[in-house]
Amino acid sequence: MVGPLPGEPGRGAPFTGLRQAEYFLAVVDSGGITAAARRLHVAQPSLSQTVRAIERQAGAELFERTPRGVVPTPAGRALVEPARRLLAARRTAGRAVSDVASLRAGRLELVAHASVTADPLAPAVGRFRRAHPGVGVLVEDAPDDDELVYALADGRHELAVVSLPLPPAPDLVTEELGHHDIWLAMAPGTAVAPGPVSPAEVSAMPLVAVLHGGSARHAIRRALADTGHEEDAGCEQDSREPAQAVRSSWAGVVTPRLGSVIPLVLTGAGAALVDRWYAARIAEQGGVVRPLAPPVRAPFGVARRREPLSPACRVFLDILRETCAARSADGAGPGPGA
Repeated sequence: MVGPLPGEPGRGAPFTGLRQAEYFLAVVDSGGITAAARRLHVAQPSLSQTVRAIERQAGAELFERTPRGVVPTPAGRALVEPARRLLAARRTAGRAVSDVASLRAGRLELVAHASVTADPLAPAVGRFRRAHPGVGVLVEDAPDDDELVYALADGRHELAVVSLPLPPAPDLVTEELGHHDIWLAMAPGTAVAPGPVSPAEVSAMPLVAVLHGGSARHAIRRALADTGHEEDAGCEQDSREPAQAVRSSWAGVVTPRLGSVIPLVLTGAGAALVDRWYAARIAEQGGVVRPLAPPVRAPFGVARRREPLSPACRVFLDILRETCAARSADGAGPGPGA
């Protein structure tokens, strides 16, 4: 049974201080004492002693060893969210003064799908940095969608810039800010008629597919459904599906990185269904790009918990909204020939 949680009146607490909560979460996130000690820059014996002290205070074993490393027990998992919220409260209190004082210092931490990093995230980050050069920005790669939702819900991340839709979660709110128009990109010299390409024509091509995440996954699936090809050809494979689904897909190449699509297309590994930004980069290097007809659009936006944002995050979200509004007014972002 889990020990008493911080702040419960008349009961002891598993963490006697914020450092213990930080050490506990380092072991959870690192998957082992040794890796956590390196991350924290502390001696392994000292960290082991701290973990044992937390377990004594909690009245339960919080970790167990498995072939894959050290993982939380059910009691340990129950302490993860309270520990994250404890440290989040400390961070909020610590940065409140500097953030309110015209954002002269501090750091903005974001998590984002790779498919929205170039457009619209990069322009928004650029505007934010020019307005508040004293605030550093950390952008982390989003894990698979289920893990991203969990990380937002338990306080690991405050704001995510994402492809939509995400798996539903009662504690999260999402806001759509725009969409990507999906284009077909092919190797230089590919013989293809001028004008838009239909989903039926796309279904006959071997494509480069991205393994995880993704701006176009749901939109492309819907567009290709009528062609009889419902696998994730050229769009990103849902991480919850078995690996055999990737191997049986009619995609010619599967890559874990969206950035790998450009060189793979340019060297003739296959065509790809990409947003306008990537289509423009491929066209600049001699590739052949075409829009789709009917158009395929992949929405994007932000996701966050149902609670107030930190000052820096709130300011950034306003800038991102303005960036997306201007993007829509200019024709949904930069594209081939822009």
